[in-house]
Amino acid sequence: FKQPRTSEEWALYGIGVGLYWGEGNKKNKTSVRLGNSDPSLLKKFIEFLIKTCGVKRKDLHFGLQIFTDLNVKETLDFWTKKLKISERQFYKPTVTISGSIGTYREKAKYGVVTVHYHNVKLRNLLVSLLPM
Repeated sequence: FKQPRTSEEWALYGIGVGLYWGEGNKKNKTSVRLGNSDPSLLKKFIEFLIKTCGVKRKDLHFGLQIFTDLNVKETLDFWTKKLKISERQFYKPTVTISGSIGTYREKAKYGVVTVHYHNVKLRNLLVSLLPM
């Protein structure tokens, strides 16, 4: 874990911890996990993990949840390009049966991606930084 020194590093630290606080899975005791449908948000969290937490991009794994009316290959292609990752870093996608048309589908037209980093020590450190 790299202690922030510059204003840019402090900003990234604040964004990363804030994203984990708001969007991360704190109940999982063994991994850092954060899921969202916004590629920009996920890219920023990945940047935080790499630059502040010392995580290697190749050690990240990803889950993808989509509706049955989405094409798995197309959504994987979208996310691998947006996040600059390999398709091999994805677990098997979870496909949910499409229900009624709703606003959530528009927001998640490429599904929801969860970033996984399996490290108990980092998970506990991040949780300890949260004002809970």
